[in-house]
Amino acid sequence: MQLMLCAALEDSYTITFADNISDAERFMKSVNFDLILLDVVLPDGTGFELCERMKGSAGSKNIPVIFLTGQTEVDQRVRGLKLGADDYVLKPFAQEELVARIESHLRRGEAQARTQTSFRVNGFRVDTETQKATAMMSDGSERDLDLTRIEFKLLVHFLRNLEKVFSRADLLRQVWGESTHVSEHTVDTHISSLRKKIGGSSGEIKAIVKQGYRFETAPKSN
Repeated sequence: MQLMLCAALEDSYTITFADNISDAERFMKSVNFDLILLDVVLPDGTGFELCERMKGSAGSKNIPVIFLTGQTEVDQRVRGLKLGADDYVLKPFAQEELVARIESHLRRGEAQARTQTSFRVNGFRVDTETQKATAMMSDGSERDLDLTRIEFKLLVHFLRNLEKVFSRADLLRQVWGESTHVSEHTVDTHISSLRKKIGGSSGEIKAIVKQGYRFETAPKSN
């Protein structure tokens, strides 16, 4: 099953495999996952138990969970969905369908992040009402970020538009606003400061030659 999932997903995603609940919970303490594929029958418990714990924890309740299992009984599927799972895929499955479902849930999560006042993306947690942000560092710790108002707005804008390239003019218009008259050099200054403050975290701001800036997510550990 792991080999099959690798063949279907490894070209587009970084995958971490856990053989049991204990390993899965240990990995989730140090890596911020975008989605969990979960079997029901596990060596040290059931996927239902892990799903229930995940959905009851503030740090993992918003991670999409797709059950991927041979448990075909209707009551099992209902149980998984009632526990908060986002989808239930039965084995055997078509690889194309699984990929489509994964992409759908990831897009939905990104759309929710664009509208929520408080959200978590790729190791960053932000609250637009309190103007506070934290970042997961490479050693697994979480650090409060001491950001200026503009730096915070830049970070939120990048997190809501992962991997997209923005010119300096785009950022001036979308972050500073149409009525603010500052030079494009101001963008470089604020980006440089923000880069330093999020250094060592799960993402970085890359300069794209003759285009602008893009926020890139750092590879997750396997």
